[in-house]
Amino acid sequence: MEHIGETSEIAIIGGGICGLTTAIALERRGASPTVYEAASEYRPVGAGILLQTNALLALDRLGIADRVRSAGMALDDARILSPSGRVLQRFDLEGVERARYDYGYVAIQRGDLQQVLLDELGGAVRTGKACAAVEDPESPTVRFEDGMRISPDIVIGADGIDSNVRGAIAPEAETRSFDAAVHRSVVPCELPERCRSTGVEVWGHGTYTGGAPVGSDRFYWFATVPNRLESATTYHRPRAEWVREHYRGFPEPIPTVIESLDSDDIITTGLADVPPLDRWSRGSVALAGDAAHGMLPFAGQGAAQAIEDAVALAAALTTSEDPPTAFDAYERERKRRADQIRTESRWLGALGTAQSSLACRARNAGATLLPGGVVRRFRQRRILGASLAEEITADPEKRPG
Repeated sequence: MEHIGETSEIAIIGGGICGLTTAIALERRGASPTVYEAASEYRPVGAGILLQTNALLALDRLGIADRVRSAGMALDDARILSPSGRVLQRFDLEGVERARYDYGYVAIQRGDLQQVLLDELGGAVRTGKACAAVEDPESPTVRFEDGMRISPDIVIGADGIDSNVRGAIAPEAETRSFDAAVHRSVVPCELPERCRSTGVEVWGHGTYTGGAPVGSDRFYWFATVPNRLESATTYHRPRAEWVREHYRGFPEPIPTVIESLDSDDIITTGLADVPPLDRWSRGSVALAGDAAHGMLPFAGQGAAQAIEDAVALAAALTTSEDPPTAFDAYERERKRRADQIRTESRWLGALGTAQSSLACRARNAGATLLPGGVVRRFRQRRILGASLAEEITADPEKRPG
């Protein structure tokens, strides 16, 4: 039986992590997709990404997890701390995730991950192709901002949280804002020895900061700031100066990192997510990654869920006879899980950025009292629920229970 992935012209709109991974996954299964990226060229820009075990297991299905691990920093340990340095929770990644599944967590600079994916991709990426709209999802035409039009058999929208492809599937959907901005940077610095393979989060009063080493002398740092504080303080003086004043009393490695921070290297963005959509596809058009389920960063799962989408979508397209059947299989495999994690991330964001002193004390006390076994079981469920596409089929009766 001939499957659509083997014979169809597939256009992937968006050449970020989701789009590139989807293209690689399709190529591994014999398809020849074309990626259209809005940027005029790829540059080694952006901050960092934490890839948890489920992301690495999905990348392992594509044969590239080890390359990604080598390009980043494999973490042995991750900790959640109070501003005083008290350990609220510790994740023994070496003794649990890596011992059981061969992969723990990897912190990597976004540009480095992007380069690994570009190196693995067999086909070319057409850059400078920003999508303006997709017309008629049953027989789609993609209209680009430069006036070019294409009419492929299948369109995959991997064009991010502000997706234009999404308008063809859920035109009423609007992103939901979150009451915080996030500062991010990759900072060159010499870390204390005990911090060189450890990820950290510090749950403060109204703010949430942390990060992880992405190399021997680079640290991916982030911090959230309530919108009222961001607008009232940071624009009246250099942002790095304000950051140093605010976080210098936090536990290591935060003071060491922010001492080397340069205002020009801080990327500041608002936070938002995509509300649950009724569907991820219509006709011959489907969404993946942030376009389908853009989520807040607090669960550390945005990139991981996009990577799982890529593996599952490629499997569905190359085991089905028509796009609607493939997309139904893909949504059955992915939608519930991604929607749950997006909800969890929003809840964690409210928890991590609580602005009431009483709520912060209660939160930190509760985190300390949470048994380690409960946290380990939660982490294991996250891994075991990963969409690894070993047996995804278009027929729900043939899927494992």
